[in-house]
Amino acid sequence: MDERPKLRRVDIVPVPFNGRPHLLLRDPLGLTDQVLLVPVQVGTLLALLDGTRTLREIQVDLMRLTGELVMSDQIEGLLRQLDECFLLDNDRFREALRAAVEAFRKSPHRPPALAGSSYPSDANALREFLDQFFEPPRGPGRPKGQRYDRPLKAIVAPHIDFIRGGFTYAWAYKDLAEAPPPALFVILGIAHYPTQQLFVATTKDFLTPLGCARTEVVFVEALQRRCSFDLLADEYVHRTEHSVELQVVWLQHLFGDVRIVPLLCAGFEHLVEPLASPMSLLPVREFVEALQATLDEWHEAVTIVASVDLSHIGLRFGDRQPITPMVLRWLEGEDKAFLERVAEGDAEGMFAALYADRNRRRVDAYPALYVLLKALGAPKGKVRHYDQSVEGRNESVVTFGAVVFP
Repeated sequence: MDERPKLRRVDIVPVPFNGRPHLLLRDPLGLTDQVLLVPVQVGTLLALLDGTRTLREIQVDLMRLTGELVMSDQIEGLLRQLDECFLLDNDRFREALRAAVEAFRKSPHRPPALAGSSYPSDANALREFLDQFFEPPRGPGRPKGQRYDRPLKAIVAPHIDFIRGGFTYAWAYKDLAEAPPPALFVILGIAHYPTQQLFVATTKDFLTPLGCARTEVVFVEALQRRCSFDLLADEYVHRTEHSVELQVVWLQHLFGDVRIVPLLCAGFEHLVEPLASPMSLLPVREFVEALQATLDEWHEAVTIVASVDLSHIGLRFGDRQPITPMVLRWLEGEDKAFLERVAEGDAEGMFAALYADRNRRRVDAYPALYVLLKALGAPKGKVRHYDQSVEGRNESVVTFGAVVFP
């Protein structure tokens, strides 16, 4: 065991268990299906696993912070459990990651990560599951013929799971289904795990219960030629990232065989100087200009799908205040004003609004929106829907919306 143990970036979700608050720890990279459930008090110990403390120093700092003496064998027991789940940043984790990355590189496909958990693994059951979200009164009604004379430029749809966000997905995809289908869909997802580069592509086809969505490698290669950084450096994060997969499922449901360009965008607000534009960052400028040029030169119709959740507020995300009706009303006002900026095509105004309050609402999908609006030259759209998903006993809330760009 390492002399100075370090917890790696993991998913930590507050959950109740036997009537008491607990923390659920799981690996976002999917190296293992194992999860670890610990009492919420263990959170203090987890915070001390930053790679700077020995076991003895962890024990002393725990005593200082909590007033309780935790025996060294108890700490070692927890460290063994963390290690078994690949949750420590150590040689064992790095070797498992290396092997998984190599296996993914050799695979011609990106297998479905969420089939059987977030949505049915049976194709017929999946189609019935998705169709229900079109039904009124919450849904927009089923698509009826074509009311557009050309493919949409873009849509903004959620990337929250279908159970919570399915109706909002339907509001975005109804418009898409009532327009002529494009030849290609560029999907701008969000990298929910840290990456070396701000933008991540893959050349792998995506498998789902509805078939195989073929990735347009020529488009990816055209993007790469215009970027000085390696778009495939972090390709492995596509393996378990849900923000592209969930859009692929809807596209296959509505259009059958589809061709896609799967792209992930990482957060960059921390890199932008005050009052500066994200375009001042070389990787952002290169990627936006690369996407714009590739779209301009592409010989077929293309629709961009931005995979976007909005605010993340509450206990699960590190806040202490409860989610009250007043908080939800405030959140709705802020989110709808944000969506109107998106619909106006105002990329700089949208980003400046988030930057001004240090992204207090934790809108994690702003990079996909920024790239969409800049690459398409400030397109004009329409907000179709907005919703909120309150979790637990009013402990947390995630919000999302639908925007279409004819």
